[in-house]
Amino acid sequence: MDAGVDESGHMTDDADLTEVYSYAAMQAVNEVGTLFFAKDHHRRFIMCSDAFVRLMGYASADQIIGLRDEDISPEYLVDHYRGYDEKVLRRGEHVIDLVELVRNVDGSYDWFVTTKWPIFAGPRIVGLGGITRSLTPRHPAAHEEFPLAAAVELIARDYGRQLTVTELADAVSMSPSYFTRRFKSHFGTTPHRYLRQVRLMAAADLLSTTDMPLTKIARATGHYDQSHMSNEFARERGLTPSSYRRLYQGSARRPASG
Repeated sequence: MDAGVDESGHMTDDADLTEVYSYAAMQAVNEVGTLFFAKDHHRRFIMCSDAFVRLMGYASADQIIGLRDEDISPEYLVDHYRGYDEKVLRRGEHVIDLVELVRNVDGSYDWFVTTKWPIFAGPRIVGLGGITRSLTPRHPAAHEEFPLAAAVELIARDYGRQLTVTELADAVSMSPSYFTRRFKSHFGTTPHRYLRQVRLMAAADLLSTTDMPLTKIARATGHYDQSHMSNEFARERGLTPSSYRRLYQGSARRPASG
């Protein structure tokens, strides 16, 4: 007898029907290669697609189920992931198209854009779902699904230099004013603040994984100088760059460049 189906071919009860639908949905996710994951209210992975399993460097979902980010990612990235997970789990917020670093199997890092949403059981939040995708260049047709994609990719690629709203708007063939409205409507923040968050995450990465001097990190991440980076960092992270480095350096090291 198939699971969830009686001998006459009818579903046995609602629980069995839900299980069958869940299995079918995951099959569909795997067919299209979506990087999907779900966590419970303790932030433990309870479901993930085959593509996400491979991204994390595992052979099967069974190896990830029950783990948390603390078990598979460097501490400084866990701090970032946990902060946004808590917004979803505690406040019911949706995190939409967040640009963040993800560690590859070979130890390198790439920029991904991630969306997370709360999972409810009645009125209670019992977990979160998420989808992430790489920000490597894609076929132009993919931009039809997400009209702001080219601007987000430009931010992730060129955050280390001066970027203006006009340049970002040009990347998606919009006027600066219309682009700003569309951007804020979609992300809930301005292009300038979004760019600032990407720069701060890039700085946090270099502080945690290299011995690069603060002056070089400031230049590499698009800040005017070390003082500017320190002020921005302290305001957003509650720590100076030097304090952040002492706290997280060594959790995942890689050679300094430049």
